[in-house]
Amino acid sequence: MLFELHNGVTDRISHCGVLEFVAEEGMIIMPYWMMQNMLLQEGDIVRVKNATLPKGTYVKLQPHTTDFLDISNPKAILEKTLRNFSCLTTGDSIMVAYNNKQYYIDIVEAKPASAVSIIETDCEVDFAPPLDYKEPEKPQRPIVPAGKAPAEETREVENQDRLVHRKG
Repeated sequence: MLFELHNGVTDRISHCGVLEFVAEEGMIIMPYWMMQNMLLQEGDIVRVKNATLPKGTYVKLQPHTTDFLDISNPKAILEKTLRNFSCLTTGDSIMVAYNNKQYYIDIVEAKPASAVSIIETDCEVDFAPPLDYKEPEKPQRPIVPAGKAPAEETREVENQDRLVHRKG
């Protein structure tokens, strides 16, 4: 069973499966990270309705930090974590726990729809650069005046140095 969750105050929509039906009637129990995704506080009202989602064929993920890339086998850790999910919704963030650390990953894109089921499906996964990723700065080469070869420029500088020494 899959459900659509809707926070009417913020107009935030997400999707989820059900682990078990243990909450009192009219109440739901959800993990804290999901409440954060939905911009909910304890006691807030959320609309829940049954949903049918297509099987996912593609998902693009974006880690929040580059240290996720330092995990020795991120693919295996991600596959293990995603077994706990029944669906993914574009715009959501999921939490991956590994080695006593929590890594947050955004769902940037999903196909064939913005919300997809990942139960018993082979889904292609792509990564966007982490949110805190910075391109390495390229070393700047010295600017050579147009029409002069680097060797000519060097001789000119050497000649200027000689002139300075003669004046002194």
